Amino acid sequence: MLMASLILIPVVFSIILYKLPLKLGKFVLLGVQAYLLALAVFLFLQTDTTQIYSILGGDDKILNIVLRGDRLTLLLVVVNNFLFTMGTMYKINDRFFDGKLMLLYLLLQGLTAGIFLTDDFFNLFVLFEVSTVVTTLLLMFKKEGRVVYDGLYYLITQMISMMFFLFGIAFLYRLFGVLSISQMAMMIPYVPATYLVLPFSFLIAGLCFKMGVFPMYGWVSRAYALNSAPITQVAVMSSIMMKTSLYWLLRFHEMFLPVLDYSTLFIAMGVATSIAGALKAVSQKDIRLILAYSTVSQVGFMMAAIFLGGETSYLGSVYHMFNHAIFKMILFLSAGLIIRKYKTADIYEIRGVIKRIPFAAVASIVGMLAITGFPLTSGSMSKYFMSAGLGSFRLELLFWLMSFGTMLVFVKYAMMFLPGRTEVLKIKKVKIFVTSLLILVSLATGFSANLGINHLLQVDLKIDGMAFLIKGLITVGLLVVAAVTYRMFFHQRKFWYDNIEHSLSFSRMCLVFLTFFTALMAYGMFGG
Repeated sequence: MLMASLILIPVVFSIILYKLPLKLGKFVLLGVQAYLLALAVFLFLQTDTTQIYSILGGDDKILNIVLRGDRLTLLLVVVNNFLFTMGTMYKINDRFFDGKLMLLYLLLQGLTAGIFLTDDFFNLFVLFEVSTVVTTLLLMFKKEGRVVYDGLYYLITQMISMMFFLFGIAFLYRLFGVLSISQMAMMIPYVPATYLVLPFSFLIAGLCFKMGVFPMYGWVSRAYALNSAPITQVAVMSSIMMKTSLYWLLRFHEMFLPVLDYSTLFIAMGVATSIAGALKAVSQKDIRLILAYSTVSQVGFMMAAIFLGGETSYLGSVYHMFNHAIFKMILFLSAGLIIRKYKTADIYEIRGVIKRIPFAAVASIVGMLAITGFPLTSGSMSKYFMSAGLGSFRLELLFWLMSFGTMLVFVKYAMMFLPGRTEVLKIKKVKIFVTSLLILVSLATGFSANLGINHLLQVDLKIDGMAFLIKGLITVGLLVVAAVTYRMFFHQRKFWYDNIEHSLSFSRMCLVFLTFFTALMAYGMFGG
């Protein structure tokens, strides 16, 4: 029942805390968060290369609800609980932090843990759907301006994508007669590929939409730029919730691989998403959207790297999922400090951050260096392993092209550090403490990467000092080229803002989604 506690305790306490007096509720909330984090770490340490199962309601894996945990799954649950704990501490003393926010925040934490742990198709669908509703309520927490319209746009498009996911589950249930993911995985090798193309396409289309895979990222600008949403919510969405879909994409790929191999298509999708996401990020003026689209780009980057190389690239990508969650949380929390103090999210109106908010500037710089893969940062270590397993010069070039896109984005983001007003603005100590703790974790996973990846993933990988030095020099050189390229071709160029910045209307978004699903079907029937 320990794994079930990671889901049930947040759900139960979300209701209890809603009814408690606010001061007492906050105290209990911190205790619950500490317990959930400790429990997740305990379960993670109990696993090595094996899987653990928890059967709820009986002892039959087919008839009862089953939770499944392995090393990767429980690592992601640990990260999930850690980030929610940090987000809680960061916001707990804010004026609008009340019982409703505690209810929604804890509920979402439990649902996200459940998405990682469930081993049942229908429960996975329900968890995705309910988490979408809770996320929408958090995004619309303070009803201002276009909040309701944009919130409903996000909700409806996400529900449409999940309807496709449900269609895939229905076809699989009719074919196999079970909803257990592990049981179904054992049956799939004995089924003709033509029977599985349709349900697999339904499942993958729904997941890719939730990840914002190119060209289905129109919802990103509606969700991440809402002034009504707590900054911790958009930080968690970017850091961990988009990883839920990537995690299940990997699970389903492994599950259907004996009869369906979509690796080549996933590589193409990942590369296209990485490049397109970077271009979208460069075209934005809102710093939240710059960070949001950079997450889309990074998801594509990880997706491509997983399928481009061998085991080393796969493990590097998994380690990058962990690192990205931490440094993207740092970037969003520091961005929240900047927006709150400057009273604007427009990057062209924010100047002099280094002198006005020194701590936010330092945190942003740490996050920027990590995400661009600057030597000795956590991002550089995971990117080293990602590229080390590629095995060919052409794939290396593709890898560096995607990395260059990220560098271009954060050259623009660094515009905030240009000289401006000099008066120093104060920050609450609890926000400094939380962000500092995240920075320390990010730095630790960089400086102790060899120990970290070997212990976290139970593998034995070594860093080649000379290869690491060469890749570090390439990174520094590309950063210089990115700065020059941005200045020459992107800086305040009207073309980018008129043609790339805007999101798709609802009807066009639905058309793009249907086209994407059709392409998945065609690939499975004729190209896979």
